[in-house]
Amino acid sequence: MVESLVLIEGKNVKEESLWISLGNAKQLIVGSQLGFGVVLHIAATTPDDLRNALIDFAKVKNVSGVVTLMMRSQR
Repeated sequence: MVESLVLIEGKNVKEESLWISLGNAKQLIVGSQLGFGVVLHIAATTPDDLRNALIDFAKVKNVSGVVTLMMRSQR
């Protein structure tokens, strides 16, 4: 399992728009960051699943950036 804290940047990014199907990854919204984005916790089965999830978030309306704040792999 790979876990990550991610900042989804963008003005007017709505939390509900981040509830997307991620296949082998799950997201938990930690909270909005006043006016510039949302922090998510993502748990994925593999590093490839995490990468695919980050790409999917980059495609969400009003998202201007996806920044990895922390990543941890459990073996």
